[in-house]
Amino acid sequence: MEVLKRTLETFPVPAELSWSWREDGRAEVLEPSWADIVCCSESMSKIQRHQQEAMWEFIHTEIIYINKLTIVTDVRSCMGGLYLIISFFLSFFLSFFLSFFQVSSAQLFSNLPSILDAHRLFWQEVIYPILQGTRLTGQPFDPLKLEPGFVLSHHSSCKNVEFTRNQLETNPHFHIFVLWVETHPQCRRMRLGDMQAKPHQRITKYPLLLKAILKTTQDPPTQHALQRMLSSVTQFLDSINDYLQFKDDKMDLFDLSQRIEGYELQGMGDEIDKHIQEFCHFDLTSPVRGSGPKAIRKLLLEEPLKVRGRKDSKLEVNVLLFTDVLLLTKAQKKTDKQKVVHPPLELERIHCAELKDGSFIDPEKGGIQHSYL
Repeated sequence: MEVLKRTLETFPVPAELSWSWREDGRAEVLEPSWADIVCCSESMSKIQRHQQEAMWEFIHTEIIYINKLTIVTDVRSCMGGLYLIISFFLSFFLSFFLSFFQVSSAQLFSNLPSILDAHRLFWQEVIYPILQGTRLTGQPFDPLKLEPGFVLSHHSSCKNVEFTRNQLETNPHFHIFVLWVETHPQCRRMRLGDMQAKPHQRITKYPLLLKAILKTTQDPPTQHALQRMLSSVTQFLDSINDYLQFKDDKMDLFDLSQRIEGYELQGMGDEIDKHIQEFCHFDLTSPVRGSGPKAIRKLLLEEPLKVRGRKDSKLEVNVLLFTDVLLLTKAQKKTDKQKVVHPPLELERIHCAELKDGSFIDPEKGGIQHSYL
């Protein structure tokens, strides 16, 4: 730990880094206001001025986003690239501290370079020509010219935040390193979690920007084009949210499966029990029968339950109701695990009949009776 701290204190960081990007290597500097390049802005109607302001916000926030993403990724040209993180990993920790860290830049930033490439292409092919056209002619920004940008391929970074959080909680060397990076003057108070979240934050910003432009647009063809753009980016955002929800559900199910222990079949003879026991482990993360690969088993209800057997014996259990199966479990002492005490019951094969005392019986499961506490 002390070796790491001393190494961080002496690590050579360039005295000055360039945080801005443009295709020719020089920083793209925008004018203070759209009115500086649009002719006759004073004579425009109020709604026209609002439209130009909305277009300017789109352009201005896009270059700011690209510059901030450049801070995280662009190492080769030393124009930002969060040199303080990726370069450090590549040039030092991968060779010396890997046994302590067990973390790579790819695990932290995944596909951020490809995301940056997509937004740079968006700028080069769509936004920059709009900006330059207005600079040269003085004509107002035309929202119609944005439409080709919304058929370009965008990628999403959805993988890294949870990994980073776990590392910060369990890896003290990594925690010290990130603290050093985030407090370094060259990092400009940016936080690792903020950097990882920026791609998704930018995608969620597009519908708001497009709606602001649409609200101030009066030309029907342009309105229809903006609505198409809005529909396209909204569908893309929905697909990202669906993916994130899928990953969350999958992780929740995995965590729950780690608490569930298999059941045991006894009383059939030692030899038979030995051969059957290997089939008595129900994998909660296995595919839902009859569903596609995107169907995730979800926990719908968890309640205490009393099970009454044939000879009036009672067993207090915990019932776990999933989308396709019912598990009866019993909490284990001195641990948070639950042991399955009855073979899993497939919901489509359960038939219940309510009895007079409020309990119910499943005739197909050996006459087992159940009553809620």
